[in-house]
Amino acid sequence: MEAPGLYDDWTGNVVNGIDVRSLDIGAVRAARAAYRERFPDRSEESQGWDDATFLSRAGVFKRGKPTVAAVILLGKQDAGVLPPSVCIRWRLLDPDGTLQDSRTFQGPMLLASSQAVSMVRNWTCQIGTGDERRQVSAYRNSSLLEAVRNAIAHQDYSLGGTVDIVERESESVTVVSRGSFPQRSPESFITGPIQAKPPRNAFLVSAMAGLGIVPASGTGIRSMYVSQASRRFPMPDFDISDDRVAVRFPGIRAGAYARVLDVRGDVDLRTMMDLDRLAKLRYVPDRRVRSLARRGLVEIMDGVPCIASGAGQEVLSAFVTGSEEDAVLSLIDRNGSVTRGDVADILAARDSKELSPEQVRVKATNLLQSMRKRGLVEKADGSTRSARYVRAGPGMRRVPRSFERVGFKYNLRLRPREPERHERRCPRRRSDADSGMHLLRQPLSRGAGFGRFGHSHRRVGRLGWGDDIQGCGHGLRQGRSRGGFLPLPGEEGRHSGFA
Repeated sequence: MEAPGLYDDWTGNVVNGIDVRSLDIGAVRAARAAYRERFPDRSEESQGWDDATFLSRAGVFKRGKPTVAAVILLGKQDAGVLPPSVCIRWRLLDPDGTLQDSRTFQGPMLLASSQAVSMVRNWTCQIGTGDERRQVSAYRNSSLLEAVRNAIAHQDYSLGGTVDIVERESESVTVVSRGSFPQRSPESFITGPIQAKPPRNAFLVSAMAGLGIVPASGTGIRSMYVSQASRRFPMPDFDISDDRVAVRFPGIRAGAYARVLDVRGDVDLRTMMDLDRLAKLRYVPDRRVRSLARRGLVEIMDGVPCIASGAGQEVLSAFVTGSEEDAVLSLIDRNGSVTRGDVADILAARDSKELSPEQVRVKATNLLQSMRKRGLVEKADGSTRSARYVRAGPGMRRVPRSFERVGFKYNLRLRPREPERHERRCPRRRSDADSGMHLLRQPLSRGAGFGRFGHSHRRVGRLGWGDDIQGCGHGLRQGRSRGGFLPLPGEEGRHSGFA
């Protein structure tokens, strides 16, 4: 076997002079188990394959012959094919950095990775508050194993091929590999597109995905972040240089970061990443800081953003799920009434578009007006900013969508019958004159008054004199709430003139 540096993808080369007998039996069994777990629909079929067929179907062998990838993952330690530098080293350091213990794992990397991760000391701690308290582990073994196997798959073997696991006692675990990192930040793998450029060691990566020991979709880094976030721990730290990549998993929860995650249950992954950057004194864009401040997660003192401690903070987690209308109604049920400022606070906590404070206030006003027209809330007292809103009474309902109008608002105002006068104005609509209905059109533009009598209108029914009902007219379409309210069936007696 020739030097790794002579090949673009060294791991895809066929190794001459060896066969399936040069592979570790235990490693092949572990590969079969991982394959059945990852592809349960092929479990029964794979039991009838011999080892060579199985490894060929999984993409580890090429043309039925062992490859360098097969030797790295499954080769016997004493086969003498790989250099001794292809190994995994575990080291334990005390808090001051003094070496306490170490061990080297060689042989098939499929088994060595699991053995090395099992050396990491783990413990449990409590997260959450009150009834939400629960026990979680300081490290998730699956995340550590994911990091180690990603290092095996993507490292530069021309630099030696050693993966280091450095455990700092009761503090952190760091996985170090040799080689460069793609020209993008690790955070960009969370929301950005999957890397289009073929990875280093493409055949080895494909073989590991074919066995089911790494994800095929390139979501390894995202899963590390999600694992830390689900346990409310600090995010992973990446240290990247030209020939070295290290990822550190913190094992300590402390300070305002941990407190705010315990108190607030409405923090998503992106917000956790922003708070984590603030806690580690890293840059966060001003617009993101303002968004965090509106949600009560960050306090700005003398221009300096600080993570809020959570003491005395109103927990808005109950109002960040469901629709915006449901959130407003839930707050009304809790407090009895709401103001525009209360609704704006809820919308700011739910904001995913980074709206400005003025935009949030306008959105709150529009939401309350829409809910009034739909019969969900009604104004109790006050006006404009000081108005208080409560749930609407049981005698009101939303106008059917067939009477909804976009662009104009119509007032159906009933006046004493004047048949002769109306016949002169609108001779083609005698039936409406008989019912005594007159339609006034009012444009939605600011300051506009009532226009002249309209000639295109619809009857809603026989209504009592003096009743005002908004929401019908010509040019109707569905989909937007601009209507008024009609009494519920069976309550017509409260309104004279109903049939």
